[in-house]
Amino acid sequence: MLTYLLLCVLCIPSYGGTKRALVVCVGDYPSESGWNTLASQNDKALVLDLLDRCGFPSSNVVCLTETEATYAAIVKALEELATVSRPGDQIYIHFSCHGQQITDQNGDEALRDPKDRYDEALIPYDASVAYNWNGYRGEHHLIDDTLNDYLARIRKAIGSQGTILLVADACHSGDISRENIDPSLPPFRGALDAFDQPYRGSTRKPVTQPSSWISISACKSFQTNFEVEIDGRRYGRLTYAISRCLKPGMSAGELVSALDACFRQLPMPLGKSQSPLFEMPDNLKKHILFDGR
Repeated sequence: MLTYLLLCVLCIPSYGGTKRALVVCVGDYPSESGWNTLASQNDKALVLDLLDRCGFPSSNVVCLTETEATYAAIVKALEELATVSRPGDQIYIHFSCHGQQITDQNGDEALRDPKDRYDEALIPYDASVAYNWNGYRGEHHLIDDTLNDYLARIRKAIGSQGTILLVADACHSGDISRENIDPSLPPFRGALDAFDQPYRGSTRKPVTQPSSWISISACKSFQTNFEVEIDGRRYGRLTYAISRCLKPGMSAGELVSALDACFRQLPMPLGKSQSPLFEMPDNLKKHILFDGR
């Protein structure tokens, strides 16, 4: 279901490689796009500080924010990351933006669940909230299939000694359309409805691969990803939690345990619940993350 995007793709780490990061933060969407404003700029500060603590050289951190974070710019950055990555490299990719389900065009989701007809998508600056909204047809939604293709290329480039950690602080479920959203509640990082577009049909049989990564989602499919307010400032719930929990040299299993505990302590709107969703093969639980050097 959510096996692309809110993911942490981890391989056996080796600290001889280069640390590289891509950070995408979009909160101030164009008014004509239909998206509400998010506190992604606050997230940006947390993520950049986290990367500094984990030893990522600033020269190796690509940060796309607001108007810079278009679909074309994000795809270009992913392409460059896949091109420059080398065996043993340590890769961190972070998305802080809206998320939405979108009509699945190749049928891969239905292979896992016959009732599922949607891909998950991250929302760049130049994507709109609905089909034919101001003429938009969905061409700038960053769908899980596209992102997964880049992750697979990066994975191949860094080899078994490399590490990829991908964090997506966004909603990825159309289930929130069945929830009554009180305007007094904190902002949430998704759409009230899925992005329904005409089905064009698959041109090739989709191929599914066994999961070989950790997937960390800010919420389960039936929950809404609310932002959290700490000391008068709003943050993405997953971004805030990982900025507090990820320590240089900790194992993947330790990170999962720390995030789960942190989420339980964060304030939630009255009557709402939200917990992170983790997918992690057993053989990755003891794998060590970034060493801080």
